[in-house]
Amino acid sequence: MILTRAAVAVASVVALGAGAVLGHVSGSAAAESAPSAAPQQIVASSIPTAKATPSPSADSYPSSTLVPDKVQKGSNGINVVSKITTKNPVFFITIDDGWGQQKAAADYVAASHLPVTSFLTNAAVQGNWSFFKKMSAYDAVQNHSMTHKALSKDSTDRQYEICGAQSRYATKIGTKPWILRPPYGAGFMPRRPSAPAIEKTAASCGIKHIALWNVTVDKNGKMAFAGNSFQKGDIVLLHFEGDLAANLKALVKAYAKHGLKPASLSQYLAR
Repeated sequence: MILTRAAVAVASVVALGAGAVLGHVSGSAAAESAPSAAPQQIVASSIPTAKATPSPSADSYPSSTLVPDKVQKGSNGINVVSKITTKNPVFFITIDDGWGQQKAAADYVAASHLPVTSFLTNAAVQGNWSFFKKMSAYDAVQNHSMTHKALSKDSTDRQYEICGAQSRYATKIGTKPWILRPPYGAGFMPRRPSAPAIEKTAASCGIKHIALWNVTVDKNGKMAFAGNSFQKGDIVLLHFEGDLAANLKALVKAYAKHGLKPASLSQYLAR
């Protein structure tokens, strides 16, 4: 099991199942927690991914903090966001990787016409492209790299990881992605010297936006917020794991209590 690391400053934690605020915490909580033999709760929530390629050591991942709502000025024409600035009462559901492929989740998306942005890692798809077409029928499949390597590392072949996925997804999905989510948020949480090189490669093969996140939901339905909870424009990160159908239903219900409804991130971040 790979557990990744890209920390966010956490102001509050909510259990979706109970719908209750568990409390305020200081410090940072892992949006995608560090590699370990088993999932570990770090302050607020851990987001483990499912079985993947062998994990590098924990110190190869960024461990610093994403400042809530901080606007990054991208380079090479790339727009970098962790939350959408909007007056509309909407939030955005994004799901990463692709290792877990729960039929009940796809059925719920289809029945409710739920907009879901699938940030896919090619290695995780395992050839089941029809599942992800169904998952993102009301939004789009976007780029989460070929093999989930940290793009901030100079040893990573960024051309292969980013542009290889662009070509692959254009062929298999029928639409070339225009939004990239770097694995682990590496290079952007916070912005690192490697960011311009990542953006240059991404721009060369059609990426227009880099989408991070400001809310996480772990496989057990526990939410963590960077800043105030349940805000317009929240970008929520989940993974294809656990009882995804139940977590999606609870997530939509929780935001609805605050007058917010899901919207298509791919429409707000236009080509």
